[in-house]
Amino acid sequence: MSYPRTDTPFITDSEFQYLKANYDSYALFLSIDEPMAQDQPRKRYVDGSKVQEHYAIIPTKQVASESAFNKLDDLQKKIYLLVMKTTIAMFLPDYTYEETVIETIVSTLCFKATGKVPKVEGWKILFKADTNKENEESQTLPTVTIGEAIQADVKSVEKETQPPKPFTEGTLLTAMKTANKTVDDEQAIKILQEVEGIGTEATRASIIETLKQKEYIKVEKNKLIVTEKGKLLCQAVESQHLLTSAEMTAKWETYLKKIGKKEGSQKAFIANIKKFIVHLIEHVPDDVQKLNFHTYQAEVKKEADKQTIGKCPKCGGNVVLKKSFYGCSNYPNCTFTLSDQFRKKKLTKTNLKDLLVGKETVVSGIKKADKTTYNAKIKLSDTGQITFVSFVNAPKKAKKAGNKA
Repeated sequence: MSYPRTDTPFITDSEFQYLKANYDSYALFLSIDEPMAQDQPRKRYVDGSKVQEHYAIIPTKQVASESAFNKLDDLQKKIYLLVMKTTIAMFLPDYTYEETVIETIVSTLCFKATGKVPKVEGWKILFKADTNKENEESQTLPTVTIGEAIQADVKSVEKETQPPKPFTEGTLLTAMKTANKTVDDEQAIKILQEVEGIGTEATRASIIETLKQKEYIKVEKNKLIVTEKGKLLCQAVESQHLLTSAEMTAKWETYLKKIGKKEGSQKAFIANIKKFIVHLIEHVPDDVQKLNFHTYQAEVKKEADKQTIGKCPKCGGNVVLKKSFYGCSNYPNCTFTLSDQFRKKKLTKTNLKDLLVGKETVVSGIKKADKTTYNAKIKLSDTGQITFVSFVNAPKKAKKAGNKA
């Protein structure tokens, strides 16, 4: 497929002619025996004026063979098929249907019911297997005449409002793109619509990734949750309206456009940014001093306790997980480290705890060169190295006693 770092839904005339020339090979891949019905570019798909850094994602002329396609994982297959199908759909007949609308007046309220009956499937034949049949079934409406009286059962229902659903990475990306909905100023709304919100298509995902790495947010069951550290950050900058509002992006973009039109100067732009940074340096520390760190500190201690496996044999500090090994929490004053493996076999927490208190421990299932395995007894030497003590036979399985006739 073509270069993916774009969300532009349009192609130029050049790409259209290219795709048109490869229509037969794409249709063959999808096992679609449909002639090309739309052989002229239409504005809905082909508009060079709306193409940004790159045109929409399209297939290349090299179509995946059956064997190559089968080697893809499930998500890759879905993406490849989606791009193929949406490309072919551009050349197929339109989907046409007959629609009936019934409007019913009850007191001063108007209730509307809509029914659809497909007439020409058109491009929809490509997506039949993907659609939810329950949602796709057309609603059947009764036969009525204009002015006919009906019996209506209308009642009010009392419900409680629900809190907003937590963001997923996908919905947060959309929220960043549509940041104009969070501001009130009409000019700011217009600018944010033009620049498509906060960040770009290529940088929004990395912004979210940075927030995760800095532990301001975390992922739980596909949902983004703000951590205690993240809540502190929000409280620290809460009073700095420009820093926490998408309006700042709009204001900067507005002035950058002025510079582009030679109506503003780079010097003035940089001077304003310096003034803004100085303001933050002067005021944010006072905001931070007012924060309550107790909940955050309790959370940090809870996480630290989870990562602790025992006491350091050198200084008595906590031995904690350090990515791919364990080390003393008093580093750099204490440089004690402990590997989490012995002869490429990962050690259990029980193994590690035994080693730290000076006990010998058994490691099971260590692989040899001939793929067979063995068990070994190990211990921690005086120099802090894991050393081999002896081989250990696997425990014999108890034989089941049978009944004698």
